[in-house]
Amino acid sequence: MLLVVDADPSAEWQVWYQDMFDRETPRQVVAEGTGLAAGLAELWRRHLRDTVQPNGSLGFSRYNLWWKQALRSAAVVGDSAGLVQLRGWVLSQARRDQEGAGEDVLSAVAGVHSHLMVAGRSCACIPATATLAPDPVSFLDDLARLVDTEGCEG
Repeated sequence: MLLVVDADPSAEWQVWYQDMFDRETPRQVVAEGTGLAAGLAELWRRHLRDTVQPNGSLGFSRYNLWWKQALRSAAVVGDSAGLVQLRGWVLSQARRDQEGAGEDVLSAVAGVHSHLMVAGRSCACIPATATLAPDPVSFLDDLARLVDTEGCEG
């Protein structure tokens, strides 16, 4: 299993929710905590579960992470095919685990995203990598390389 250390374990974060169907509903904080990777895991979990639809379209829920110390926001971006692939792996694993919510894939994605974010790079290469991977094991093997490459600018 891929193990990526959190790029900023002391980061304070909030995950914000916005309802795109009812624009009158105010944005709200739905989760908060410490550790950049933990916050990004929460962001990805919600995005894959609530925003990405099985057909690749986007639902009405939008989420972003606010990193308090860095005064920076992050959202999940990338091609829809890769996001659908990730959604399938995370949600199917959640059904098998019943409590893990695809934690190995989710943790790896969040750890890599934390390094990309600290480096000022986009997370779009994460779904792109998922698109090319035939299965979660191959994806995890390929994911580790993203921390050390310049292939994901942003």
